[in-house]
Amino acid sequence: MPERGTEEIRKEIAVERDGLDGDLDALQAELRSLVPFVVGGLAVVALVTFRKGVGSGLRMIGKLV
Repeated sequence: MPERGTEEIRKEIAVERDGLDGDLDALQAELRSLVPFVVGGLAVVALVTFRKGVGSGLRMIGKLV
């Protein structure tokens, strides 16, 4: 059974690395496309929390007066 040489193994590793780099680039592009949705969701949560907090504060002031 002939053994593979070091150059052949290095070439195989380089091909695998290139494939993995391509997959990583694609994954990062997909994550970047989700950023606007995440920012929008956080803005909605912040707005709802702010409005709920203001409403609770006004009700407490009304009870105290």
